[in-house]
Amino acid sequence: MSSVADRQARSAPRNVPDDPITRWLLMVAALIVAMVVVGGYVRLSRAGLSIVEWDIVTGVVPPIGDAAWEQSFIEYQQTPEYQLVNKGMSLADYQRIFYIEWAHRLIARIAGLLVVLPLVWFLWKRRMTIRESLPYWGIAVLFGLQGAMGWVMVASGLRDRPVVSHFRLTIHLMAALALLGLVLWMAFNRMEKQRPAASRSRPDGRRSGRYLAWALLVSVVVQIAYGGLVAGLKAGYISNTWPLMFGRIIPSNLLTVHDPWWINLFESLGSHWIHRWLAFVVAGIAVAAFVVVRRDQTARPALRATTSWTLVIVLAQIALGVTVVLLGVPKWFALAHQAIGVVLFCASLVIAHQVSADSPDANASLAQSV
Repeated sequence: MSSVADRQARSAPRNVPDDPITRWLLMVAALIVAMVVVGGYVRLSRAGLSIVEWDIVTGVVPPIGDAAWEQSFIEYQQTPEYQLVNKGMSLADYQRIFYIEWAHRLIARIAGLLVVLPLVWFLWKRRMTIRESLPYWGIAVLFGLQGAMGWVMVASGLRDRPVVSHFRLTIHLMAALALLGLVLWMAFNRMEKQRPAASRSRPDGRRSGRYLAWALLVSVVVQIAYGGLVAGLKAGYISNTWPLMFGRIIPSNLLTVHDPWWINLFESLGSHWIHRWLAFVVAGIAVAAFVVVRRDQTARPALRATTSWTLVIVLAQIALGVTVVLLGVPKWFALAHQAIGVVLFCASLVIAHQVSADSPDANASLAQSV
């Protein structure tokens, strides 16, 4: 018979973690998601190159007064984007794109403060020791490096052509995903430690389910990386038909546009084609994971629910991606496609963590996790 404590533990709501550090980690994760979505809006609005300097402190305040705005506009007029794309634009039009990028950078600064200040508070209140805080300070450092990487990306579009490097944009996106994954994993570890010990000591699930979970996560990451390449190259505009591209399933010049052939895998036509069909690889793995988990009698109810919702998200994402292509990449549809991609990454990460937490090795080392 279960003890009263066990019955209370099972009946207690677990939607919101009681641990303030866990709540802080989840808040940081939400900030990263927001920054990715806002960054997508900046890119789709062609506002990312409107600010030609990276002033961490003074950049908090936009230009004040007519003279300051004129000087900022003059600096922008020296850039390739103005000379080749926006030549003749008015000061009012410049202010519009300036404020979009300025808001993006301001949100990033605020997010940085929301990472650092709670850490200081936790140390002051002795919620953690200095040694215990080191992994969390690592998150703060990575946050700063992500901001610097963003400027390196922007700087690539201020030199010879008004387009940021699609490789730098993708690296910036992948770094954000890596940071998001790290923060969520640390939060999940803390949440797992807080669960009743009896619910953590579960039989080992199917090994194939664990393999599929990690395969799903890797495939989603690769797919998002190709989404970054497509976005940076504006490759979504090269074909507005589906499933055919230029009248064929496999375009005749797919691997012959650039030399050597493998470069085509990372340029406009190749990246667009791969991004289209890799989505169905992700869907296949999601279906397989769903079936295996459903058949596994030892799987947690939470894992069953997560695999079900992940499959729904994958199918919705594919439908939205096809819609984006057929409609010629409308801004809000494209932004929703990017946002759902991040949600899919989070869902696949949850599955990977859940199957890892169910394994004997994970249960044995859980007490030592962050």
